Amino acid sequence: MPDVVPQEVAAGVFFLTLPLPMKPSHVHVTLARTRSGWVQFDSGMYTNESWGALQEQWKQVGCRPEELRVLLVTHHHPDHFGASGPIAEETGASVYLHPAELHAAQHYQRREHSPEALAFFRRHGIPFERLGPVPPVGVFWAQFYRPLASSSPLEEGQRFDFADRVVEVIATPGHTPGHCVFFLPQERILVVGDHVLPKITPHIGRFPSGPENPLRDYLDSLRRIQDLPVDLVLPAHGRPFSDLKRRVAQIISHHEYRLREMLAAVHGQARTAYEVACLAWGFDERAPLQLQFPATFEALAHLEYLRDQGKVTCEDTDGQVRYRSVEP
Repeated sequence: MPDVVPQEVAAGVFFLTLPLPMKPSHVHVTLARTRSGWVQFDSGMYTNESWGALQEQWKQVGCRPEELRVLLVTHHHPDHFGASGPIAEETGASVYLHPAELHAAQHYQRREHSPEALAFFRRHGIPFERLGPVPPVGVFWAQFYRPLASSSPLEEGQRFDFADRVVEVIATPGHTPGHCVFFLPQERILVVGDHVLPKITPHIGRFPSGPENPLRDYLDSLRRIQDLPVDLVLPAHGRPFSDLKRRVAQIISHHEYRLREMLAAVHGQARTAYEVACLAWGFDERAPLQLQFPATFEALAHLEYLRDQGKVTCEDTDGQVRYRSVEP
C-alpha cells in the first residue's frame, strides 16, 4: 500500500490513494479545490483504515470537512460509493449518482439470495448446490458498505459550474448500468472510475437484473470517449496516464480476442456460460467462488454479444441455456 500522500496532478486537483482490504489493494479518488468549495470524485470503501486515510489526506491538502460541497460518484460499487454515507454525514456534501446506480446499490445490501438470482445461476450452468455455502453479497459486504440511501441524479451531458472549474458528466454504461465519467475541459482531465484502467480491464458481466448486452454498452462507451481532448486520465486503480486513445484501443482488442476465444469454445458443441468460463479461465468447481461467479458473468456477457451479432444461437434444454456457434 503506497503512502497516504496526495499527488497534485494539476493546480488544485489531487489524486488520493485509499487502502482496500482485498485485491486490488487500493482505490484512488480525486479531490479538486474550487472557489465555491471542494469537490470529490468517488468515496472509497468504508473501513476504519480507509476512512482515516481519507481524513488525513483532506487535512494534507487543506480541505476542511465542512468545505467539501459535492461528492460525484462514478458508480455504485463498494470501493466507489461505500463511504458516501459517512462522507455526507461528516461534511454535509451533496452526493450525485446515476439513478441506475442507486437502484443497483440495493444488490450489495441483500442478505439472502433472491429466487430470481438462484434461477439465473442454475439457468447458466453454475452448479450452485455443489459449491458449498455461497454467502449472499450483502452479508459479505455489510461491514464495508455504508452508502447514502438517496442521492441527487447524474445524467448524460450534465454540467457542474464551480465558478473557476467546470465538470461535465459523460454516461459510460458497461461496467455497471449507469457508470459515469467526469471531464474537466479546462484542465483536460478525465476522471474515469473503472471505465478505463491502465493495466487491467474492468469486469463486464451479465447479471440477473442487469442490461442484456453490457459488453455492447461498454464497447460503445469506450468509443464515445476515445477522442476526447484529454491530457491526463485519472483511474480508480493504477496510476494516472496520458494516452487515452491508445489504452481504449488496447481494451477493445482484448475483448475482440475474448470474443474469438469464446466463439471457439462453442464451435461444434453447445455449452453453458459456466462451461465456457471454465474453459476460458481454466478453472473447475474447486476454484474460489470469487473467480467462478465473475468469470461466468463475463463469459455470459461475451456470449450475449455474439448472439446479438448472429454468431451464436441459444438452446434451452432442461432449464439450462447452452450456446452454440452458427456454422459458416
